[in-house]
Amino acid sequence: MLRAKGSTLRRLRLAGALLLASCGGGEVSEVGYTPPPPFVPSPLEDLAAHVDPMIGTAGQGNVIPGVLVPHGMLRVSPNTLNEGASIDPYRYEADRIAGFTHTNLEGPGGSGNGYSQILLMPGAGAFDPENSSSAFSHDREQAEPGYYRVHLDDARVDVELAAGARAAIHRYTFDEAGPAHLLFDVGHSQGRSLAGDVRVVGDDVVEGHGQYDVHPVVSFVLRRAGSTAISDVYFYAKLSQPFTRFGTLSDGVVSEGSRETQGAKSGAYVELDVEAGAALELRIGISLISTRQARANLEADVGDASFEELRASTRQLWNEKLNRIRIDADDDVTTMFYTALYHSMFQPANYTEANGRAVVSASGEHREIDLGGRPFYTDDWCMWDTYRTLHPLGTLIEPEIRSDVVRSMLLIYEEGGWLPKCSWNATGYSRVMTGNDAIPIIVDAWQKGLRDFDADVAMDAMRKASFEDVPENIEGLCGYFGLGVPPEYLELGFVGDECDTTQAASMTLEYAYQDSLVGDMAADLGMSELADEMHARGGWYRNQFDTESGFMRPRLRDGSWKTPFDPASNDDFNGFVEANAWIFTFFVPQDVPGLIELLGGRDAFVTRLDEFFDGGFFDVSNEPSFHIPWLYALAGEGDRGSARILATLADSFDTGPGGLPGNDDSGATSAWYVLAAMGIYPVDAGVPDYTLSTPLVRRAEIELNPAYYSGGSIVIERSGAAADARIADVRLNDAPLGRVTITHAELVQGATLSWGM
Repeated sequence: MLRAKGSTLRRLRLAGALLLASCGGGEVSEVGYTPPPPFVPSPLEDLAAHVDPMIGTAGQGNVIPGVLVPHGMLRVSPNTLNEGASIDPYRYEADRIAGFTHTNLEGPGGSGNGYSQILLMPGAGAFDPENSSSAFSHDREQAEPGYYRVHLDDARVDVELAAGARAAIHRYTFDEAGPAHLLFDVGHSQGRSLAGDVRVVGDDVVEGHGQYDVHPVVSFVLRRAGSTAISDVYFYAKLSQPFTRFGTLSDGVVSEGSRETQGAKSGAYVELDVEAGAALELRIGISLISTRQARANLEADVGDASFEELRASTRQLWNEKLNRIRIDADDDVTTMFYTALYHSMFQPANYTEANGRAVVSASGEHREIDLGGRPFYTDDWCMWDTYRTLHPLGTLIEPEIRSDVVRSMLLIYEEGGWLPKCSWNATGYSRVMTGNDAIPIIVDAWQKGLRDFDADVAMDAMRKASFEDVPENIEGLCGYFGLGVPPEYLELGFVGDECDTTQAASMTLEYAYQDSLVGDMAADLGMSELADEMHARGGWYRNQFDTESGFMRPRLRDGSWKTPFDPASNDDFNGFVEANAWIFTFFVPQDVPGLIELLGGRDAFVTRLDEFFDGGFFDVSNEPSFHIPWLYALAGEGDRGSARILATLADSFDTGPGGLPGNDDSGATSAWYVLAAMGIYPVDAGVPDYTLSTPLVRRAEIELNPAYYSGGSIVIERSGAAADARIADVRLNDAPLGRVTITHAELVQGATLSWGM
């Protein structure tokens, strides 16, 4: 077995983490849960004014322009009328809105799966099931943190939305006096509706429930193993004005005067008379437990608050988060930066209900668990994306939630027997993407001193994922449907192409990286034998390297190389997940010195990087490329890397609706922008240090939460033009830094990084 040559260096880099053990850690309390003290930066500026939620709504960004609180369970957003299978509820290119849904993901990829459930749609006149969507224009649309408004042209109504954590207020203002209607559709979903029920209660309440398959492909393949993707969502809605007529729908059939119906395509409608210009309000709560709990969530989150009060309070919450980083930059950069920071705090979502309980369904059954009010975070769809950027950024700006994020993963492990790959609010495991991507998130929190979770359970969970796999794994698709590591990885030191012809080579590289992190935490806990074994496995990336071609390359179980081989091929069966050999050859974050040696030494490595970028292989729209520009710095050519990063920030991002390159992937791409713009990047996510590049912003100040970090703030400042700044001139607290990395401990003890000329 091969030992990673960078492991000794790696342990030295981890030494700084020991300084943080008392900052935010400690053992799990055996007493009742006490929420962390509130942290409100000062001064509190209206930085929400710089956020444009429409950025990323066009193209492949897949972001939602609707409203939510930071990490909110409810995300109420417009759903456009889209053709074909989709995962994004809103497309800027569309010209009709189908309604407004209350559960939505942020920036995911794929199609034919997802949320977007519990749809409401107002309209003028009597209800007509054949004409329930409406044309709209972006000229009469407005989106900002905590508020969304659009005029529905055919429906002749102005719609405004405001939201709390689990409840929202809709405000409808109709153009003309006369009859109007409101549709409640529980059959709408980006996945597949399985069942539902709706009840019209009295003359001002509608309540109900929908059951959905949020990933039909996963359910179909794994149904025999009892691992499906079923989600139950309940709602309770109350109008400010009594309705006079009502009815229900079932599979498109309208039953006038009916108060209750059931079925996969269920719905209800109410009709009432409105005055022109008068506001009709609808208050709605959602829950994963019951309609009764949905009502309780509504009362707890909204209560008697007015629409404007709810709008203002949500904007206040966003400003408290956004003010954790204050920057000085050009206007477009400022807009892009704060919009990206905003998007980075959608997920994971806190699914704790107002009664302090949460539904955890990893076992395959919906289980309601009393958490004593402690947050339960899920919907991190997908951690293969977010572990690289979103979670490391979170350790700096939201340390108070990190331990609970890890606790939530461990709760899923205890309930279902495995760490999640891409957590969701559905039964079973998502089986989306590859690797054991909870590992870097857990180790990253641990190494940065955010340790309010059970380390023994964490090690048990990571060790199981590193040595076992689920019995229902599928030959040819083992990367997607496994939840640990396939046996052949342990036997051969690599994953054979037969196991998963779409991504086996990249699986080896991802497992080796994650193995090294397990070794790091094992070493920290005194588990020397396990640490040595896992650090040795961290060097198995070499087993995937073909010395003849000079690339990481798929190989068969008998050890031979798969042919034909084209390192530039993006074919689905090229052995690399969502990338190619050019990209994944650079994926050895745990041992960059070893990779440099493998590729012929420093000069050859830098030449290879130049060929990579000049050949157009860098893809900032997808996560496997994210870290590669900073490899220049680790090879002694940081200024060349900075030039690449600054060019990418300028060329691949903008403030238009199509301003994100590719899917935002739960905020992973947005978090990349934030980190790159500040010039600090976690090449080896899970190790507490950052590699430097020239900051795009002239100044950034990260105000640290004093309950976790004692340093006050981190200041990054640059004099002169970014193009003229040099890494060699960087000073830490006015002393020459003399290196291209900085530790997390150095930053959070209070640091000023100055970029001179």
